[in-house]
Amino acid sequence: MAEQHGRVEQNVEPEFNDPSKQRIDEAARHIVAGLPFGSIDPRCTELWFADEKRDLPEPKLRFLLDYWLNLRETLGGLPGRKDIDILELRQAIGNIMMLEPLDDGFDARYRVYGTGIADYAGNDWTGQTVSELALKTGTPSALLYRACYLAAYRTCRPIYSEHVSAAWLSPKAWRRLILPYGRRESGCDGFMVGNIPVEPRAIGDGAAARSLIYRNR
Repeated sequence: MAEQHGRVEQNVEPEFNDPSKQRIDEAARHIVAGLPFGSIDPRCTELWFADEKRDLPEPKLRFLLDYWLNLRETLGGLPGRKDIDILELRQAIGNIMMLEPLDDGFDARYRVYGTGIADYAGNDWTGQTVSELALKTGTPSALLYRACYLAAYRTCRPIYSEHVSAAWLSPKAWRRLILPYGRRESGCDGFMVGNIPVEPRAIGDGAAARSLIYRNR
């Protein structure tokens, strides 16, 4: 997947726009094709298939990716939910979400929402859908969220992304790793997602972060 650094000017906030299924489908196809992703969300600074490029910047995400890749290699295909042992994931457990795909991957419901994520997001979204979260928070990255999940659903491949949050949201940026799981005969039926809150380091004349630094978490 092609890499592209995003550039988001300060004090410029796009309005929330609930994406249609057509836009989500088009954006997911865009991601799968490896095309530049700035047109999906200018706040996105990184987006790629993690089984192509594995040098993730976060230790917890590297741990989760290695765990998933080892399962896939051992099983000879997509791991299922029963193959994931939560006890083996203790070092990253507070930053893990588990989601159930809905509507053929166009939406998903949070079944587990890690406490470390909830603390920074300001809410525990367990039981809510991705579309409901986007609507209630008014996030301008709604299309990015749903297109990434749809692309992972269709390809059964892990996707890594970084994006800068809207100015009124905290934390200021997120690093996200989507790891699909499911029955090998029927494809994806869930996602394990590692999600890390970070603070962007401004570079140059008002550009959004091209590198991201840790925040206490």
